[in-house]
Amino acid sequence: MIESVIIEDEKRSANLLSNLITEYCPDVTVTGIAASVKTGLQLVLKARPSLIFMDIEMPDGTAFELLEQIPDKKFHVIFTTAFDHYAVRAIKFSALDYLLKPVSIVDLKVAIEKVKAREMDTVAFNNINMLIKNLGAAGNGSGKIALPTVDGHIFVEVQDIIRLDAQGSYSSVVLSNGNKILVSRTLKEFEGFLGDTYFVRVHHSHLINIHHVREYIKGSGGHVIMIDGSKAEVSVRKKEEFLRKVGIR
Repeated sequence: MIESVIIEDEKRSANLLSNLITEYCPDVTVTGIAASVKTGLQLVLKARPSLIFMDIEMPDGTAFELLEQIPDKKFHVIFTTAFDHYAVRAIKFSALDYLLKPVSIVDLKVAIEKVKAREMDTVAFNNINMLIKNLGAAGNGSGKIALPTVDGHIFVEVQDIIRLDAQGSYSSVVLSNGNKILVSRTLKEFEGFLGDTYFVRVHHSHLINIHHVREYIKGSGGHVIMIDGSKAEVSVRKKEEFLRKVGIR
């Protein structure tokens, strides 16, 4: 049996989630509910659950601020939120789970199955620390991201990514050490997470790290040569954005 707690400031949402868990997730029991960061921290330290359902934004702070105060993070987290914003993208790229409100039964069951598969996986616990670090570094592109592959996840430093190339519904991630990783995320998803940093979409097939650009060759759109010698076409539509980002204009 998986012992869980719910930290949610909206009483109706907390009760609804608790009822869904009770009715549709027989392997999970809810041992307590809290409505704030302060009471949530007290509940976690007292109950020592193996799973926490957490709303992201609460009246006295955020779920991430709460997590930072817990020294021994030997539990799994499923975030709940009504908003699909940067924090949700960060959660996704840290290989953690989240549920968008209103919570669907199917999504809840899938998230629980993932938790059961991980059991006491140390890597899963470390993902919480990685998420906190990434959120603290939001906007500057530092930290790590989890790259989902057919065998699991590979964790890489964002700054070590030279470029990402579209491969249908997948992306090829090229690293500074020469490795290439085929990842089951689209280029659009990566752009949503990395687009506010030093990455820029120069073409519908290419997302590049401007810190790894060696040369820009002029043309109607032109193309860039990266530090590994590879070339990426710059589309006419993306040219102005690219030049602005690298400081040429």
